[in-house]
Amino acid sequence: MSDTMQALLERLDRLAALLEGGPAHSVQPPAPNHRAFVWSGRFEPVARVAEVDPALLVGVERQKRALYENIRRFLAGAPAHDVLLWGDRGTGKSSLVRTLFRVFPKLALVEVPEPRLPELPSVLEGLDRDPRRWVVYLDDLSFAGTDDRYRELKVLLEGGLRARPENALVVATSNRRHLVPERFPNDGEIHPQETVAEAISLADRFGLSLGFYPFDPATFREAVARHLAAFGVAPPAGWEAEADRWALERGIRSGRTALQAAREIAGDRSSGHGG
Repeated sequence: MSDTMQALLERLDRLAALLEGGPAHSVQPPAPNHRAFVWSGRFEPVARVAEVDPALLVGVERQKRALYENIRRFLAGAPAHDVLLWGDRGTGKSSLVRTLFRVFPKLALVEVPEPRLPELPSVLEGLDRDPRRWVVYLDDLSFAGTDDRYRELKVLLEGGLRARPENALVVATSNRRHLVPERFPNDGEIHPQETVAEAISLADRFGLSLGFYPFDPATFREAVARHLAAFGVAPPAGWEAEADRWALERGIRSGRTALQAAREIAGDRSSGHGG
C-alpha cells in the first residue's frame, strides 16, 4: 500500500470515529528519550541520526548564520520564522538542516514525509503535549498545481483557526523557490493572476527564505578538500583536476558532488591505485 493511500485511510478512520460520536484517535507524544523522529502515523524514533558536521559545509556561510540565529531565537522563546531552504539539487539544503541536531543539543526534530502532510494537525497535537522545542522538517517539497496537500501546509504556516503550538517551527527544503510549479494558466481561465498568486503565496508564508546555488570552482575545490580531510586522506597530486572532472561529468558543482568526488579520490588512494 502506498504512503498516500495509507494516509487517506487513516484520515477516513478518524472521520468515521467523529461521525459515530466516538473520540478521535489520541496521538501519543514523542518518546522523551529520543530527539529525532520520523512521522509514520505516529512518532517513530530514529535510532541513528544522519548528522552533518557544520564545518564540512562551505559556500553557505550566509545561509548557515541566518538559520542558526533563527533557531537560537526560537530556543530562547523569542519570535522566530518558519524557514524555507530552496535552490539547486545537492547544494546543501538538507545537509544544513541535519547540522541542527549537532549544533543545538536541546532541539528536537521530526521529519514529516510529503505524502503525510495532511496529517500535520496530528503531528502538532503530539508536539503540543511535549515540553521540548521542535523543528518540523519537511524535506524536498514539490507540489503539482492540482495537489491539494499544499493547502494543508498553508493552513499550518498561517491562517488556520486552530492555534499552532508555540514549541513547533517548520523548516522545509525544496528545489523550487515557490514550491508549486509556475506555469502559464489555461487560456480559458478568467482570472489567471489568481492561480499564480495562490502558488506563490505558499512560499510567502515562510518568514525566512534562503537560496542555495552551485559553487564556483574555488569553493568546490575547498569543499572537496574538507571532505578529504574528514576521510583522513591528504589530497594527492592531481586531485583538483580529478575533482573538476567529476563535477563536469555530473553537470554541477555542489556540496553533493564535492562529497562524491572526495569519496572517489579517497577510495582510490586507500585502495592503492592513487600512488
